[in-house]
Amino acid sequence: MTCPIPEKTIKKMIKLAKETRKNAFACRSNHKIWASVLTASGKIFGGCNVECNISGLGTCAERCAIDNMIANWEYNILGICTIDTKFTPTCGACLQYLTLFSQVSDQEIWLINWDVRWHYEIKTLSELLPDWYRSTHVEFLKSYNKKRKK
Repeated sequence: MTCPIPEKTIKKMIKLAKETRKNAFACRSNHKIWASVLTASGKIFGGCNVECNISGLGTCAERCAIDNMIANWEYNILGICTIDTKFTPTCGACLQYLTLFSQVSDQEIWLINWDVRWHYEIKTLSELLPDWYRSTHVEFLKSYNKKRKK
């Protein structure tokens, strides 16, 4: 399957992810992760990791970007881009989080994973998490497509 996201759009996603990286709150590790999410409407939202002194209370850059998207009344994800100093795949928690939005839009989500040496990998959510947990409330999830701010 070929990624439907044009290279020009991927470059915009990378640029926004780079801009948000400087805002990362990496107080424990000083390891800053960059992310951006592309919506079906063509909007791109950035995110960065937020660490906490208490393990488990932080937020991955991917989830931060998704939450930024939600805060701006968008729910249909086409793709998500993450960039790290080394090639770091999206964690299982973020993959499962993405499945909610795959169910909202009833479409595949593309994950674009880059490192700073510009090596990359593009895979689908289904490839990375083939047996994901599916919500029993699919119709409720799909209703978010209708809740856009007017």
